[in-house]
Amino acid sequence: MSRLDVKESDELLNLLSPEQKEFIEFYAKRGKKTAFANVMAADKGMVLPDSATVEEMEQLIDEWILEDYIDNGFRNPDTPCECGKPLRYQYIVRHMSTNQIRRFGITHFEEHTGLSASLVAAIKKGFTQIDYERDELLSKIQDGWSLSDHVPSLPNDLKIAKDIQQHLDANVPLLERQLNRLKRDIRGYQEKIERTTVSGFTTFNDNFKSVAEEKYEDQGSLDLFEEMIQEVPFKVPFVKIGKTRFYDAINGYLDEGVSSARIICELLIKHNGAEKTRYITGKPRIYVEVCQYLEQLVHEGKIELIELNGKEDRIYQK
Repeated sequence: MSRLDVKESDELLNLLSPEQKEFIEFYAKRGKKTAFANVMAADKGMVLPDSATVEEMEQLIDEWILEDYIDNGFRNPDTPCECGKPLRYQYIVRHMSTNQIRRFGITHFEEHTGLSASLVAAIKKGFTQIDYERDELLSKIQDGWSLSDHVPSLPNDLKIAKDIQQHLDANVPLLERQLNRLKRDIRGYQEKIERTTVSGFTTFNDNFKSVAEEKYEDQGSLDLFEEMIQEVPFKVPFVKIGKTRFYDAINGYLDEGVSSARIICELLIKHNGAEKTRYITGKPRIYVEVCQYLEQLVHEGKIELIELNGKEDRIYQK
């Protein structure tokens, strides 16, 4: 879809319910913080999953983060750029190491942060993508979008991803990428039901298999793996991550509220000396071993797997 101009966007925002308007304004702010953090992480060689929260991402960043993003609705002299120009859109960034705060408009990112031109271009591209998605939401609301037109029914006990549930709770349409993910989750749920045991519980081996298959994602040897998985014992021992077992560190990150398995891997690399090698997708090679341990904790009833985002990430909670 084409971008809405500022006037069209403002007019559509004014037609929303207070709840919808608040949600979309929050979405734009949160989305830009996420886009900024993703670019800063990517500059350090990290490829972070969509399911990671801004707070989790920022634990990995030592430089600039987007502290806040203000849309005044008009050029406001009370929110100027550091050059003195009144701004409608003011970006507030903070340096994680020095705690320095800068305030400016989109055109002065490079000048006020010292970031390279390529990084600034990537940040602006990410911001533009969030603007496109906001326009998509506004247009869908205007067109009377309904989930039931795309998904006839949701299984009662399907674990819906947090970001999707937030849209539904606020009566805001899903983005196309979210709708496609929801459909994929429903298909996965239905396939999982077909594999349930006679007693009605999914086998531990099924859940472990979805983790271990990812170890071979660059090898194309899943036929052999299909035979091998049948021999996996009910209790799977945790495999060493590099040269050291990081039980305590993983448990510590869970205690701190880190829920993304991918983010736990990145924290282990950054703070605990875990192996740095990665698959061609950017995913750390320790991911499978970390998930094996997390799945063992699930089996022991110590944590819960609350979201499975394909092969991209797994979300756990104490």
